[in-house]
Amino acid sequence: MRNQCASRTMAPRWWLLILCLAGNELHGRAQLDSRGFINIDCGLQGEESYVNDETKLVYVSDAGFTNSGTPYNISAENYRPWRSRNVRSLRSFPDGVRNCYTLGSLVSGLKYLFRATFLYGNYDGLNKRPATFDLYIGVNFWMVVNMSWWGLDQDNTATVEAIIVVPRDLVQVCLVNTGGGTPFISGLELRPLKMSLYPQAMVP
Repeated sequence: MRNQCASRTMAPRWWLLILCLAGNELHGRAQLDSRGFINIDCGLQGEESYVNDETKLVYVSDAGFTNSGTPYNISAENYRPWRSRNVRSLRSFPDGVRNCYTLGSLVSGLKYLFRATFLYGNYDGLNKRPATFDLYIGVNFWMVVNMSWWGLDQDNTATVEAIIVVPRDLVQVCLVNTGGGTPFISGLELRPLKMSLYPQAMVP
């Protein structure tokens, strides 16, 4: 799994610091305490939540976080017995330029790890090159999601992360169509962090 930092001019915000992290760099620390965790299985259908067999964390449907997009499952040929359940479904956004998830019940002024996961998995049956699109946190540019950075295989999973000091108890994560294909997302996770971790993200 490969993680990339995109070069893009970003409007200055005192509360936002984007860090490029290896996909599992914070996994051990983030699993210590599940209080305040948000685990969203994008595109989950038929149930509201489940317990992940590997992490024992509760994942919930994204239906309560966005009012746009279409839920899908990855194609049968892309199912793998070792694949985590939370990337077997996804939500695609064929309509509109900007589609957002609204994440509430956060603690204003607290530092969070934001993690987004993407797996094309030929969900649309078109066997096409996965899309390229932009991610934003609120009005602030996060990064370009270009699935080719993780290889052209439809079976590749991409994970990107950012550390943010949130200014309010509500934050939006948005997918923006830039003409490179239909944006989609498989999972969205938030982990509260101790303010002493990653001091680069502290409010100056």
